[in-house]
Amino acid sequence: MLACLLDAQNRVALKDVPVPQLAKGDVLVTMHACGICGTDLEKIDGRLGPGGILGHEVSGTVQEVSENTGYVTDDRVVAHHHVPCYRCAACLRGDPTLCEEFKKTNLDPCGLATSFRVPKYNVERGALIHLPRELSFEEGAMVEPTACCIRAIRRAKPQKNENVLVVGLGPTGLTQVQLLKNWTNAKILGTDVLESRLRMGERLGASETLNANSENIPQAVREATGDGADLVLVATGNERALDQAFASVRKSGRILLFGAPPIGAQYRLDVSALFARQISVISSYSCIEPEMHEAIRLISQKRINVRALISDRFKLKEADRALDQTRASKTAIKTIITA
Repeated sequence: MLACLLDAQNRVALKDVPVPQLAKGDVLVTMHACGICGTDLEKIDGRLGPGGILGHEVSGTVQEVSENTGYVTDDRVVAHHHVPCYRCAACLRGDPTLCEEFKKTNLDPCGLATSFRVPKYNVERGALIHLPRELSFEEGAMVEPTACCIRAIRRAKPQKNENVLVVGLGPTGLTQVQLLKNWTNAKILGTDVLESRLRMGERLGASETLNANSENIPQAVREATGDGADLVLVATGNERALDQAFASVRKSGRILLFGAPPIGAQYRLDVSALFARQISVISSYSCIEPEMHEAIRLISQKRINVRALISDRFKLKEADRALDQTRASKTAIKTIITA
């Protein structure tokens, strides 16, 4: 079978590999759709360290089961790659994405493959989720990134009357714009440097979008909100976006870091100003199974439009080219790989 793999030197290669062998409790899934995540591109660039597994935003059908797992052949499913133990101190205190087991779990050999094995550990913890018939496999591939956005917004705890600024209108930023409409009745502002993304932000519900290349973002945000954003969601891993965030948030406001920064990324912070203005900085990483179910519910109810985010489609045999093109594109929003 075909798989798109990344070696220790961060080189991408399409390879013919054996179909994974199932141990007791494992499930083999045929991939139908897999999204390319920004973290996939960061792995290729080496910004998240050497090597890594590509493709985790994935949906498909059950191909084979090794025992009575509750799944049968041809079940439509979404697979979640990282799964906590739900028993350790981190899990029990409400921080499951900090579980020591979380990053140890993954799909075999990867989501960008003809078929992939979901290990028993994941299956037992509910990380193989049935996909409703009314949702397409492409929509299924958007469940995991949507769930990550849901977790981030919940951690930020926006109130109904709070103005929110979303810095970076890539796929997750645009998803957050849509989700925020369910949390706040106030203004939702968005910034980016690409006009295509700014237009999409307005189409999907942003009150106003601002081009960071041509506008004074902090000034524009203050003009729109009075004294700055109550909450700033940083939906990009570029640490320079923090300049916008700190300059645009009001006194006693909150900044949530969502986009994954490169390993070792640093930012010079005026700690005195942070202290005096009483700014809170929060971060949010990944998601867990309840948020996956919530994402499926919201997509099924058409409260968010994930199909609108899909800009490019490639076949698995073109995955290496798709990754290269997505890294270089000025127009791509979400790229989907299909079988």
